[in-house]
Amino acid sequence: MKHFRVHHIMCTNLYQGYGYSGAFCQNMTKMVTWLKDHADEPLLLVSDPDEICKKCPNLVEGKYCLDATNHVKSKDQHLLEPLHLLEGQTYTYGQLMQQADKYLTKEVFESSCSKCEWYKQGLCHYEDFRFC
Repeated sequence: MKHFRVHHIMCTNLYQGYGYSGAFCQNMTKMVTWLKDHADEPLLLVSDPDEICKKCPNLVEGKYCLDATNHVKSKDQHLLEPLHLLEGQTYTYGQLMQQADKYLTKEVFESSCSKCEWYKQGLCHYEDFRFC
């Protein structure tokens, strides 16, 4: 079963082909396509590196993010309650999008994404979030 980070609910939905490196973008594109084509496949919801993170240049030894403040992990954990999700539970991508459709507010989106590099570059906006 594939692992899926909580905040990737936003990232996969708003992805436009930009990323940290060519390898990261290729993997992200592959994963976004897979998720949308397999929206009923089970995913294990986590707040640690997942399938998308595997090609991130900020990932060390395939396990640890070069994030001294644990910003990314805390972003995942802060989204759980507002989206009514539980870490370690199994969901489908379709179910995760339904949860976002039902519970994601602009305030929650801004709180989660405002420190992200892609948000700061103007690539991500709550208004562009497409509920599947």
